Amino acid sequence: MRNAIMIGSTCLLLCSAWAVAETGVTASKVVIGQSIGMTGPVAAVAQDISAGLAAYVHQANKRGGIHGRRIELKTLDDSFVPPRAGENARVLLGEAFLIAAPLGTPHTVEILKASNPSEVPLLCPFTGAERLRAPNRLLFHVRASYKDEIEKMVEQLTTLGVNRIALFYQNDAFGEEGLEHLESALARRKLKMAARASYERGSLDIAPAVKILATADPQAIVMFAVARAAAELVKRMQEAGKAPQFLTVSLNSNDDFVKALGEHKRGVGNTQVVSYPWNTSLPLVKEYQQAMRETGRQQFSYNSLEGYVCGKVIGEGIRRASPGLTRARFVDALESMDRYDAGGYDIGFSGKNHIGSRHVDLTVIDINGKFLR
Repeated sequence: MRNAIMIGSTCLLLCSAWAVAETGVTASKVVIGQSIGMTGPVAAVAQDISAGLAAYVHQANKRGGIHGRRIELKTLDDSFVPPRAGENARVLLGEAFLIAAPLGTPHTVEILKASNPSEVPLLCPFTGAERLRAPNRLLFHVRASYKDEIEKMVEQLTTLGVNRIALFYQNDAFGEEGLEHLESALARRKLKMAARASYERGSLDIAPAVKILATADPQAIVMFAVARAAAELVKRMQEAGKAPQFLTVSLNSNDDFVKALGEHKRGVGNTQVVSYPWNTSLPLVKEYQQAMRETGRQQFSYNSLEGYVCGKVIGEGIRRASPGLTRARFVDALESMDRYDAGGYDIGFSGKNHIGSRHVDLTVIDINGKFLR
């Protein structure tokens, strides 16, 4: 009997130790790792995403953590340089339970090269690239794809009788994906692109693109471009006396884009992949705004709300996988979230589907620089 008690006690000790043996998990905390470009060309977007995720962490800890464990967020700056994102990921593998909310397609690819072999989950990459939507048991998305965003734009434009649609895009893998999706969306409607013009990544030398697009004189221009280049195109086209409908993707849903547009901002359209961050009738938005204020942030944005949603999904996964939290249990928990209500905004995963949302909305910037639905 005594031996049985000793064996049972030993088992309990070993089992308890095993339950918290995962990197980034102790009896009192869970570490979330993040690599993102807090400095560099998309710093404003990155800072918003990270602020939203940090606001969730603050709120979860204020409520006592999850099953007694506090959440710790460790964010490393990759300056929007893909190899540095990979380097940061390798650092985080020794400290974090999971990696979350990177920004950029090549950056996400570099992180996956490090995280996948170590079986570390990667959640909520801020990219809509189709090549990252291939089945991967350790990768979970909470945003719609670029394909979904382009489809929404074309659906809206053609419904309004706008058929002469052109493209302004960045001459790299990011821009080429926009080109492919726009051509496909138009072809499904038996339409052809009115014109297309590109610019080089990191450059604002868009004079050749302006000439091509102004000559074509389309009814609408889809801008698959970063904020500064997209804003520059709007300015130059309007200065040339052209007034097509301009639309751009959710990457540019931030104050920096509005400021870059200056007096040319009115009427520019954006696709959005999360709820309207000023709609406080939604429990999610009300909770998000409160958390942002408590962390010293008075400005709200789509980007920071997306970071907050990412945090909520991570928190729900940890809750379902606890108290015996392991990465395997965490992945199983996420796959059990066939319909998780984040507060009026649904996320759904399964064993065969790791794309949690295909929600796409459209907004227009008004004369005061506000995004209107």
